[in-house]
Amino acid sequence: MYEFSPVAPRVARVRKRYRDTKPKVCIERFKLVTEFYQNHPTLPPMIKRARNLLNLCERMPVVVHEDEFIVGELTSTYHGSALFPEYAIGWIFDEIRSGELLNRTLDPYDMDQEDIDYVMQFEDFWSKNDLSRLTDDALPPEFHDIVGNGIVTFGDKGTGAGPVGHFCANYDKAIRKGFSAIKREAQEKIDLMKGRLYGEDAQREQFYYAVTIVCDAAITLSKRYAAECRGQAAECGDEGRRAELIEMAEALDWIMQNPARTYHEAVQCLYLYQIVLSLDGNLHGLTFGRVDQYLNSFYESDLAAGRITRERAQEILDLFCLKVAEMNKIWPSFATMAAGGYTSGQLITVGGIKKDGTDATNEVTYMLLECARRLALHDPPMSLRIHEGTPDKLWDIAVETTRACGGVPTFESDKVIIPALLDRGLSLESARNYCLIGCVEPGGCGDDWPANGGPGQETFWRIPGAVLLAINNGENPMPRPDGQPQRQTGLPTGYLYDMKSFDEVLEATKKQIEHFIDWHVSFCSVREYVARHHMPLPVVSATMDGCLESGKDVMYGGAKYNGTGFAGVGIGTATDSLVAIKYMVFDRKLCTAREFYDALMANWEGHETFRQRIMKEIPHYGNDLDYPDEIAEWISKVITEKVRSCTGPRGNHWSAGLYPVATHVAWGKMTWATPDGRRTGEPLSDGISPIQCMDTSGPAATLKSALRIDHRHSANGTLLNMKFHPKALEGGGKDKLIALIKTYFDLDGMELQFNIASSEMLRDAQLHPDAHKDLVVRIAGFSAYFVELHKGLQDDVIRRTELDLA
Repeated sequence: MYEFSPVAPRVARVRKRYRDTKPKVCIERFKLVTEFYQNHPTLPPMIKRARNLLNLCERMPVVVHEDEFIVGELTSTYHGSALFPEYAIGWIFDEIRSGELLNRTLDPYDMDQEDIDYVMQFEDFWSKNDLSRLTDDALPPEFHDIVGNGIVTFGDKGTGAGPVGHFCANYDKAIRKGFSAIKREAQEKIDLMKGRLYGEDAQREQFYYAVTIVCDAAITLSKRYAAECRGQAAECGDEGRRAELIEMAEALDWIMQNPARTYHEAVQCLYLYQIVLSLDGNLHGLTFGRVDQYLNSFYESDLAAGRITRERAQEILDLFCLKVAEMNKIWPSFATMAAGGYTSGQLITVGGIKKDGTDATNEVTYMLLECARRLALHDPPMSLRIHEGTPDKLWDIAVETTRACGGVPTFESDKVIIPALLDRGLSLESARNYCLIGCVEPGGCGDDWPANGGPGQETFWRIPGAVLLAINNGENPMPRPDGQPQRQTGLPTGYLYDMKSFDEVLEATKKQIEHFIDWHVSFCSVREYVARHHMPLPVVSATMDGCLESGKDVMYGGAKYNGTGFAGVGIGTATDSLVAIKYMVFDRKLCTAREFYDALMANWEGHETFRQRIMKEIPHYGNDLDYPDEIAEWISKVITEKVRSCTGPRGNHWSAGLYPVATHVAWGKMTWATPDGRRTGEPLSDGISPIQCMDTSGPAATLKSALRIDHRHSANGTLLNMKFHPKALEGGGKDKLIALIKTYFDLDGMELQFNIASSEMLRDAQLHPDAHKDLVVRIAGFSAYFVELHKGLQDDVIRRTELDLA
């Protein structure tokens, strides 16, 4: 068994402070951005965004806390949450008025009353000027009917509520090149163009000018932190800490401007660039990428030169991970049902292969997994790339880590993902260098603008809704919040009781799927059109491969590779729903189509015996049965073929994905009863997992069913959750689990993630949360501390089938 290193006393103190500190909303960024936007209404958007960032880096408080060695903050307070009013802020005004903001049971925050009063002064200004309003004004009038129809889903408060995120900037370039060199390159481009602005050169010149400004911003922030460290050193009475603060100041004075020279400098540069990106871009899903590949050469050089020990390198990495864990973003209360536990999605990828195809495992790979396991952290989340040469030692630590930290790491297959990215247009070198983004979405590392969650907007697509509309003449049976019936937004495909064959049901479902994917893509295209104009990202583009070469921001298609991702939710529920109709009505003729329809539209009320018969008698997806698995295969094929045929405004094709983050619970509350026997409001299935408790034939059967889905054509990611009792990994159980993963990946499965926890333990955690404070579980697209989750999410984890490895 892998032997984990001890936790340094300082690291233990920092972790305790992290777990004991209630997050607080900080309005320093809100103040500075509001002032800047009010004072500069006519600046071109590209320059406005660059100068806004420079203003933040010049004026945001710089704070260095006790015991810190890696520094950088988004706020003036420890474990604080900044506000991003230029993106979408309407929801916070609503929650302040209702009193909900300070009385949350989920993801609670403190906020000073004087700060609340200050923020409320600017409701009128931001309600007219944030990205949400600008996007709403550009959308077609059909939007609000379509978005509430049970299939297409956008943000909670306005269509711009979603963040600009889900990408991986080129951290390696920031570390190894520095922003002075990047600035020089941009300035050289400007100098060559002076007096010769033809075609789109004026736009390119503005872009290059913006890049020079954001480079100055990054360097400015680093030097301000250096000055703060020197100031603290001058007043520090502890000789050891004084020397450390001086070392920190020297590193901060050098990095960002210049290439990193040491392991410490590389780690600090990595984190500080993340802070700069987050100050600019509404922290969420800003993926770190292949951190072990960025850092290992610095570690090996320092180790060989005697500048560092493994213990010291581990301590620095521990402190880095705790800084990442400290970062958080306040979400609307409703959104905590789908993304609770203060998650921020700053995913780290480890392992896999190098650009030349050789094994990429190194010492930092192990140290990063040690961070998660020893510190019981769910943030930063981690994904482990698996290939045929993955070392046994890495398998060992990975399983031991996920045993203790549910879903950390996820397991990802190079065998499937690399070809999927080649299909997307990435070169072999770039595909081999992929990372996982946000939750489980594959993308290029520093050279790709994949827009995995949509173009800066979290958009999820409810597959079971297409089945409901298909058999209800295009109408969503779920009433609106005001109790009024929905308007018909789907195609008039008829009612179930008028359909003479199951083929008619499938054809109606296909029509609704294709129709609403078209609408989904259309909304995203409008949103991207507005966002690219108002929210360009020169601080990302400064490092992203392709942007300086093309003279275009990432939002305008400047990255070397481009894509847009689609996230389908509930394929297990949709599959069993179609199975139920086929089995009960058309094959076995156990009821008429009218009887089935009426029971469904009554939310099964008065039809409980019939509902129970459906759930107990029909063959369920997840049990290696052709009857349901053929339908799952059919659904996935219809979706992937349609999605992959769609194009985006950056000349890119869309990529299909099947994962929910954790929206299967939240969107389940907004989805009418489904033909599989699910009642209105109950969770949908997650990812490509079977319906909760319906996979009764063991883990191998579940995997065989999941393999009926074409993972290679789901290049935006698939997600398969499995839960095992802790005893399943005793004895030879760990080796059996490793063999199970290897077999699934050999057979072209893409991703697996595990909770190693008994239902009894989880129920006890609900009753005695203080005794299970650090219990980490995997929900779907993220992990979190179980006791900090919405009860609906907790119950969803508990209800999952508890598998064994006998």
